[in-house]
Amino acid sequence: MLDEPVSLSPRDVDMSDTPNKQRHAMSSRRATTLGAVNFETVVDALRANSAHTPDRKLFTFLPDGEEEEPSLTSSMLDAKARAVAAILRTHVEPGSRALLLFAPGQDFIIAFFGCLYAGVVAVPAYPQRGRGMLRLAGIAEDAQPAAVLTTSSIRTFAEAATGSIPELQETAWLTVDTIPDGYGAGWSPPALLEASSVAFLQYTSGSTGQPKGVMVTHGNLIHNIELICRSLDLDESTVNVGWLPPYHDMGLISMIILPAVMRIHSVLMPTMAFLQRPVRWLHAISKYRGTASAAPNFAFELCARKVPEEDRKSLDLSSWAVVANGAEPIRAESLQRFCYAFASSGFRPEAIVPVYGLAESTLMVSGAPTAQPRIFRAFDGGELERGVARGVPEGSPDARVLVGCGISQGLEVAIVDPQERVRCRLGQVGEIWVAGESVAVGYWQRPDVSREVFAATLSDSDEGPFMRTGDLGFQTEEGLFVTGRIKDVIIVAGRNHYPQDIERTTECAHSAIRPGCVAVFSVETDGEEAVVVAVEVRRETGGGKDSAEPESVARAVRRAVMQEHRLAVRDVVLLPAGSLPKTSSGKLQRGESRKDYLAGQSPWNGKGLRP
Repeated sequence: MLDEPVSLSPRDVDMSDTPNKQRHAMSSRRATTLGAVNFETVVDALRANSAHTPDRKLFTFLPDGEEEEPSLTSSMLDAKARAVAAILRTHVEPGSRALLLFAPGQDFIIAFFGCLYAGVVAVPAYPQRGRGMLRLAGIAEDAQPAAVLTTSSIRTFAEAATGSIPELQETAWLTVDTIPDGYGAGWSPPALLEASSVAFLQYTSGSTGQPKGVMVTHGNLIHNIELICRSLDLDESTVNVGWLPPYHDMGLISMIILPAVMRIHSVLMPTMAFLQRPVRWLHAISKYRGTASAAPNFAFELCARKVPEEDRKSLDLSSWAVVANGAEPIRAESLQRFCYAFASSGFRPEAIVPVYGLAESTLMVSGAPTAQPRIFRAFDGGELERGVARGVPEGSPDARVLVGCGISQGLEVAIVDPQERVRCRLGQVGEIWVAGESVAVGYWQRPDVSREVFAATLSDSDEGPFMRTGDLGFQTEEGLFVTGRIKDVIIVAGRNHYPQDIERTTECAHSAIRPGCVAVFSVETDGEEAVVVAVEVRRETGGGKDSAEPESVARAVRRAVMQEHRLAVRDVVLLPAGSLPKTSSGKLQRGESRKDYLAGQSPWNGKGLRP
């Protein structure tokens, strides 16, 4: 650790209370401890790439998931980013925040890197209505942006839609698609741009509470990119193909920042294009000879269910070397179904790499080794509820199959008793703590919460600082297994129940329940926790021939949960398709579901399909 204080940029960010100040001061003096990415900042990498490989194809965007736009090369991206930076610096000071309001596409990519070239902190967001507008207002209130970057078409309705957000009334609105490339001729690198400079604010998805802005530095990005490349065997020959939203860490870093730094060709499509026709993702991999991608678990399930046999016959997935599965609980049965469904298309099971990560660690923490088969292990479910991982033969009564997320290639991962703050033994469930140069410097303007989350130390040795993930898991000789989140765990009669286990049971309880559309949470009743199960049902349920079907679905859910988990369900809420709150990447928001349930908001108010 360093003894002397270190000044961190951007200059208007008060870092005096930042828990990881010393750790990131060290990273500001070198590019990375891992060594292969020899740049201090993302801007350094892009400038070098433009000089040495100007015609290297970086980004190909498929607006409808099929037809492509002209690609962005290294030199084109550099020129356009310099132009955005030049005009941005005529309106705001380095270190200011700029809100990015874009649909997925090349304009977003140009605007994001334009912010970095200007030394301005990028704040990726998405123009939405309803619940999304409330989230946007919260981000604007927290980040206090000095500028809004968007396109001329989005600005037309966005200025009116955001009229009730006071923080956006005095900001400069700049349309990226109207800035000439030549505008960047007089651009010069921002002063004081270094590894410790904050590159962007990654607002958490809000699945466990009020979104907070994670301050991700250039040093964090360089270190985590090296970690990802080492874990997934990525290099310049890699062809990335994906559809993840660019506003959150998994899509932004794996599909945009990493390819730009590592000179990797990235083929992208809007998330909606994939959701409408999942086969578009696989067709793009087949067409562009994709070698790498990343997706949450639900995407594998969706492809296995929705891609018909005739489409599978047209696919050649033999080039697909690695696909990272993360961002939500990983289900062994989903991966098995996907592998079986696309074996005839040339997909190899060893290509799936389960990974673990979070925004507070920039992106990736650990991943299963690509040289080894995926680790599926069965554990005694009752013992897991008591905090002990005891292996049992698969198929044993009360067996719970977990997927291992391997080891970290550049971070320290510790399993810690969250109350005693001491390391757990192998096979003992505790909170996952992480330390290393990928760990972000804290939450924007929240020093107290930052100290609580990012400055944890072990009580028996003062070792630290660690970042507390809020996730529960354990380690074996094979690596890390994730079991759930501390805040999501339901405790009834002294036993811990993980909501994802109950959700999995519920999905199989009745054919009318939509896969991946179940949220389980607890409410307090007479001083004790009680279980609520909210499910989306298929559109034909409840309004057709059998008026008693909602009641039969609810009975099936109660019966299945009691049989599998010895747990009584207080309430079963049946909802129309699309009712459960999810993030833009499809992750369930149990906290928001609980709020809607308690508030009785439509369609949770008993007037819909609720039995």
